[in-house]
Amino acid sequence: MEFTPDELGRRERKRKQMLEHLANTAANLFESLSYESVTMERIAEEADVAKRTLYNHFPTKEAVLAYWIDAELKRDLASLQGSIAKCKTFQSRLAYVLRASAEWCEKHPEHLMAYLRHRLLSVGAPSPPGMRSDSSDIAVAWQHLIAVGQQTGELSKAFPAEQLATWFHHLYLGALLRWLNVPGLSLENEFRSITTLFIEGASAKR
Repeated sequence: MEFTPDELGRRERKRKQMLEHLANTAANLFESLSYESVTMERIAEEADVAKRTLYNHFPTKEAVLAYWIDAELKRDLASLQGSIAKCKTFQSRLAYVLRASAEWCEKHPEHLMAYLRHRLLSVGAPSPPGMRSDSSDIAVAWQHLIAVGQQTGELSKAFPAEQLATWFHHLYLGALLRWLNVPGLSLENEFRSITTLFIEGASAKR
């Protein structure tokens, strides 16, 4: 069976609407109850859909959570663009994004651990059509910020922006995991530390 472009467009809009409905319903349950206590059956019941419909869109609860967090991240990054553009240096632009990230993470530590676990386990695995891969909008943001930093001469062009962004993203994830696992740490301080390491390197100053 073949579909016209208009029919395909309508089907895609309906699919996205359902994804958002399911993810937002799950997010409300995660916030009002707890992530661990919410089941896929409860999400389907609250969303007023058949369990089969939910599983057709999301294979696991972790996938629902990841979709919601990625959507939140995309909206937040879009809303920050005007303020980021006013920052004069690479380091100040990076610090602005990291501060916003820290604020969100500090409000959702339970969600964050489950999200990171899901993302790490999904590295290299194929994604269903329309779903996210193991990349993320914030990794794309690092690449953009680094590319601009290279253009202004603040960062070396010895490595491609994409490669540097991957390395920085690993530092970012490491900081998050360390913060989640070591009581009493300040996430903003952890982010400042990885920024210094990334910009200045780990060699001793002479």
